[in-house]
Amino acid sequence: MRRMIIAAVAGLGLAACQTTTDTAMATQDAGMQLATQSDLAAVTGRTLVHGPGQTIVISADGTVNGSWDGKPIVGTYEMKDGFFCRTLSQAPRGPSPEDCQLMILEGDTLRGTRDRGNGASFSYTVT
Repeated sequence: MRRMIIAAVAGLGLAACQTTTDTAMATQDAGMQLATQSDLAAVTGRTLVHGPGQTIVISADGTVNGSWDGKPIVGTYEMKDGFFCRTLSQAPRGPSPEDCQLMILEGDTLRGTRDRGNGASFSYTVT
């Protein structure tokens, strides 16, 4: 099931050679799934930019902070079953319940898909 989710997120152009580890799946074209806290270290403490005035920082201590069009984003996260599960106590539209997201890192682009890989997708530039 996990491979099907990654294939859907990455598109149809998966490389013929795929490498699988216990914590992350990687392909030459699709990047690497951030499935554990150790995997997430590739982006923790770095600024994730969605667009002008839309940034977040995922910290190693389990917190998420940022600013979205001048409004604060504050929350917590934990890695569960290979997904980045975040809950926001403050966000532009108010608090947001837990959403477990499939996260794929490819170079300096972090692609996420809400609802355990079944929802809307988004991307950040990792700076």
